[in-house]
Amino acid sequence: MRPLVKMLLAGVIGAGVLTALAANETVLYKKVDKDGNVIFTDKPIPGSTPVKVNTDKNTVETPRSSFRTRQEVNDEDSEEAFQYEVLAIDSPQNDEGIRANDGNINIIAGITPQLKAEHSLQLVIDGSAYGSAQKLPYFNLTNVDRGTHTASIDVINDKTQEVIQSSQPITFHVLRASRLHNKRRN
Repeated sequence: MRPLVKMLLAGVIGAGVLTALAANETVLYKKVDKDGNVIFTDKPIPGSTPVKVNTDKNTVETPRSSFRTRQEVNDEDSEEAFQYEVLAIDSPQNDEGIRANDGNINIIAGITPQLKAEHSLQLVIDGSAYGSAQKLPYFNLTNVDRGTHTASIDVINDKTQEVIQSSQPITFHVLRASRLHNKRRN
């Protein structure tokens, strides 16, 4: 081969290798804001640092299954009680005042990981169960009296009806117009 053809061929091969290497790597930008939230983006933003991500690997490890008898599973369950990582009332916030002249209040619970099939959520208002246990973390309260109330969430085992875990109680204040101050103007 001629030297010029060899040089061109080497240049094309070199460019191909560099392109392949560059295609296997992606640059993302990471920033932590003042509240500690981590933000990833594909475009640089002020205060971000570049993070190289190797994209030529697309593998997923599958978990190895192991056969366990029902007795082994029951023994394991009795040894350690399951606890949710997060169980809290997300809305209303603690010590929040809620304007609800009709007395209707919505309470939203946060739970992580997702509620197990054999568990239910029970809303507790002012120390007493409100309504029946349910699978959804949304509770609609009707005709709640004005004033200060406490609320918490209990996780109930459906089979035994035992309380497995309880959230920290919150306090909220229902603000309703008083009938005593309802003066009609003539």
